[in-house]
Amino acid sequence: MPELARPSTAPAGGNARRPVHSEPGGAERIRQAATALFKLRGYHGTSMRELAQAARMEPASLYYHYPSKQLILVDLLDRTMNELIAGSAAAVAPHGGAVERLGAALRFHVGFHVVRRDEACVSHSELRALTPDNLRLIVVKRDSYEAQLCALLEAGVVASHFTIGDIRLTAKAVLMMCSGVSDWFGHGGRLGGDEIADRYVELVLQMVQARH
Repeated sequence: MPELARPSTAPAGGNARRPVHSEPGGAERIRQAATALFKLRGYHGTSMRELAQAARMEPASLYYHYPSKQLILVDLLDRTMNELIAGSAAAVAPHGGAVERLGAALRFHVGFHVVRRDEACVSHSELRALTPDNLRLIVVKRDSYEAQLCALLEAGVVASHFTIGDIRLTAKAVLMMCSGVSDWFGHGGRLGGDEIADRYVELVLQMVQARH
């Protein structure tokens, strides 16, 4: 993301005053507070003052890091997409076979939505709160992430390991199913995160009629 503009620290009269400085770890505290509050109350139900309070800082310090609430939201969603894109590529890289590569991508995706379910929920529910320009930025990255899955599915079809009638539709269905874990998963349930990921891999492999 481009560097955020900093608000002026000089009063209208021109008299110098002590500038607002960045607090150590301040931006990360803001992101954690925003993730929790946006999930609980929604983007429009959360004020900048409430964010500053939750991040344990003065409002002026919050504005130093993020001049607007919209910039906080787009940064959260942009970081989430960057982690998904890079994490999936890294998970797939050590594997050579189409079945193994798809399984690795799915386990990463489900695991992310189990461990980082708050960020995942916000990235789904608050997409509608983005301005048109910021929405385009995130949609481009979502499309790039979907394209990674499409490429894995297509490679399996070309190698005669998968049978898929519509690759793009299948990719969307798989992503919707696997992303939904963040809506209902809770620790202490019947299955742990790894077991759920394994079950989802089995379901998807059945869906694409995988064969080694």
